[in-house]
Amino acid sequence: MRFCAGAMGLWAALMIGAPGRAQADSVADFYQGKRITLYIGSSTGGGTDLYGRLVANFIGRFIPGNPAVIPANIPGANGLVAANQLFNTAAKDGTAIGTFGRYAVFESLWKNKAALFTPERFNWIGNVHVDVSTCVTWSTTGVSTLADFMARDLKMGATTESHVNILNNIFGAKLQAIKGYPGGNDITIALERGEVDGRCNWSWSAIMSTRPDWVRDKKINVIIQFSHKKVPALQNVPLITELVKTEAQREIINLILTSQQMARLVAAPPGVPADRVAALRKAFDDMVQDPEFLAAAWRLALPVEPVGGEELQKLVTEMAQTPPEVIKTFHDVVGSEF
Repeated sequence: MRFCAGAMGLWAALMIGAPGRAQADSVADFYQGKRITLYIGSSTGGGTDLYGRLVANFIGRFIPGNPAVIPANIPGANGLVAANQLFNTAAKDGTAIGTFGRYAVFESLWKNKAALFTPERFNWIGNVHVDVSTCVTWSTTGVSTLADFMARDLKMGATTESHVNILNNIFGAKLQAIKGYPGGNDITIALERGEVDGRCNWSWSAIMSTRPDWVRDKKINVIIQFSHKKVPALQNVPLITELVKTEAQREIINLILTSQQMARLVAAPPGVPADRVAALRKAFDDMVQDPEFLAAAWRLALPVEPVGGEELQKLVTEMAQTPPEVIKTFHDVVGSEF
């Protein structure tokens, strides 16, 4: 009887653990020998590209079956082209993931016909870093203070007009957004050539990973930071919240600052089997804690402050439920194109 009871107990324990193991084995069997394409919604050399390639280099190590992960750049419309392709035509079996500009999400929220996706239907895998956007000027402009910046007519290179429009339409600046660049690195080159006076919506992490010498050698002046709290290295740079004077202004600023929780996002298309989504999210969580990954990020000067996939999914769902009147106000202020 003792033998039978022990055998029954062992059998019960095996049966309890079997579903989880079977699920893990199923995912591993699927990914074994497979290749995942990671779509990057920017041209090469900018912050989105660097973070995307970093993820591509590491995440496959943590996915059951250890598939190869191949980055593929799809620039255009600040990530909108990549988001559309990921949502509509990419494989929905777990072999396609992507990263793109967080403002593509807003294009869908205010019903831009070019946004051919529903943000909350993506399977959000995670966000590598909660970033801080900045506006900077080139040193030769002589504009180094926020007061001068708000009073001068300056040409600002931008992949989107969002931050320029916020400063102009809410706070009375006189900036001109110069668009048409395929990616952030192209704006950086234009800035160095003197084609533009500065750049807005340039993340601090991208500055420090692509042009740290410009900060060190004071080739650029960091004028303002879009954040609720100051980056330690930018303690003397004003926050956008310091310009806020009304509750209506605060609502708009809070919405754009919330989006920075999605600064370096990774998403999968809708329709991916739940067990593979779970495996991708766990792989992401394991990756961002991995010492080798963190060392590689440090070498590239890419800070890591991650947000998990479930939390990101909840954040995007909450953004999709923003009252229409707030979205309309935000749209009218920021502009219809990012």
